[in-house]
Amino acid sequence: MNRSGDEQAVDPQTKTTRPRSRYVDTLRAVAITRVFLHHTLWISWLAVLFPSMFVMFGLAGAMTAASLERKGPAPTVRSRLRRTLPPLWALAAVAIPLMLINGWQHDTTNPLRWQDLLYWVLPLANPPASSWGGAFTLALWYIRAYIWFVLLSPIFWWFFQRWPVKTLVAPLTGAVLLYSPLVPLPVNRVGDVMWSTASYGTAWMLGFARHTRLLDRIPVWVCAAAAGVLGVAGYFWGAGQGGFPFADPIAETLWGTGFVLLALRARPTLAWLDRFPRLARLVSAFNARAITIYVWQLPVLFLTGALLQYAGITPLTTEMKIASLLVGAPLTALAVLAVGWVEDIAARRRPALVPAVPSPRSAPAGQPAPAAASA
Repeated sequence: MNRSGDEQAVDPQTKTTRPRSRYVDTLRAVAITRVFLHHTLWISWLAVLFPSMFVMFGLAGAMTAASLERKGPAPTVRSRLRRTLPPLWALAAVAIPLMLINGWQHDTTNPLRWQDLLYWVLPLANPPASSWGGAFTLALWYIRAYIWFVLLSPIFWWFFQRWPVKTLVAPLTGAVLLYSPLVPLPVNRVGDVMWSTASYGTAWMLGFARHTRLLDRIPVWVCAAAAGVLGVAGYFWGAGQGGFPFADPIAETLWGTGFVLLALRARPTLAWLDRFPRLARLVSAFNARAITIYVWQLPVLFLTGALLQYAGITPLTTEMKIASLLVGAPLTALAVLAVGWVEDIAARRRPALVPAVPSPRSAPAGQPAPAAASA
């Protein structure tokens, strides 16, 4: 999950700041918004309409490839960890004391194991929570998966540079195998890491392909046809399992991968955003506070639900969902205002309540944006 500072790179030859990609920023802002709406309204088709997690991994893969090419493996890993972990630690500084105050030491369902608190420092596995504080950790699997992709990316990049097509399809092939009887998936922390790496791995590699412009060499109609095949295969696979078709893990992976293939193949300038400076500013702000929004939205929404129930609104009704949106959105904004400055420190910017992010510029029509900016 990369934020504004990642796309705004300094060219080592000219020492100038290269322009950011409006399209990349907008995709990420839409992805974060969709996640928030899904957790507020709980409408299943939203995840089909815009598979946010696959998009976010794809964009992160592109930004990581740009960093690997520009800075090398060790500086890239250090930079990604430095930008990702402090917002998680800010959440931990609130969540852990609250869970302890509410009796985590005596929780029989999710007992406290002090050594597991290390996963709040470096989430190589999902950070633990008490039964009372589960809302703090429900969404943190993404941070855990992202950290593993960052740590593995130097290896992935080495393989991709030598065998790009095989490296692209390997994770998707692995996901199908892990879901088959041929390769039983462990039901533990190792299994969680294996599945998320396989399921979202091709989206990450497509980010590599976008940065290297490998995707640009494939005709749009070919990408559209491949995405269509993946989507149709996902639908029929999921339908054959019963229930909502894209709720099946393989169906979701096939659909999400096809969506990212098309999304990363496109390179619109989105120059029309220049006519709406407030909207452009909002997109920039979402990118500057991406991790903070993501890690705080579920705890805030659970708090919102508790407040609405206390006010007498029946849970899981349309009235509750609309009220959650109207109340939860400003409460989430307040939480972001309170702790979002941590992302400024992580990105080595001057901390501010409202992020002081310059509006990105689009590449001139007919000209490709610089690789690091357009990745």
